[in-house]
Amino acid sequence: MVKSFDIRPAVAADAPAIADVQVASWNTTYRGLLPDALIDRITVPDRTQQWTRIINTLDENGTGKVFVCEADEKVVGFASVGAQREPHLKEKGYDAELTSAYLNQENQRQGIGNALVSACFEEGARLGYTGITAWVLSTNAPARAFYEKFGGEIVDERESDDRHEGVSETAYGWPDLAALVAKSVS
Repeated sequence: MVKSFDIRPAVAADAPAIADVQVASWNTTYRGLLPDALIDRITVPDRTQQWTRIINTLDENGTGKVFVCEADEKVVGFASVGAQREPHLKEKGYDAELTSAYLNQENQRQGIGNALVSACFEEGARLGYTGITAWVLSTNAPARAFYEKFGGEIVDERESDDRHEGVSETAYGWPDLAALVAKSVS
């Protein structure tokens, strides 16, 4: 159990640590929920390149941000927020998306996830977004409970594309991001 932690915006140099957390999280959280072959294809070098690109792009275009959580001088979790990627959800007023939220298994249920997601909600509101969604595997009961605790309501469901054949996802939404942030701050 961590005694204290800090949430801060990620920089490109954090990409390897973010990749480590993501790969570890996929292995501990998604085994049995996703095909093993898909999980086995997720590698730290590939994810490092991806997160370097994402962090740099968000820094350049100002449409979102990646946050990391440090505990004991180590990145133990991260989350990211950006512009909505699904046109039909944007049309419904959800112009932002919580695009990722991952923690090392041993750091779960210590308030870190709450702090990371809250930082993303606050950043989304600061950027002027009005509504936000988060996609979660439909079979991931702990993640669903986490978003429901934040007051998220189901706004969409989908079967994933060919890469994730047979995987069902559920989108949780918060139509009033400013009110959500005000509620979590008070």
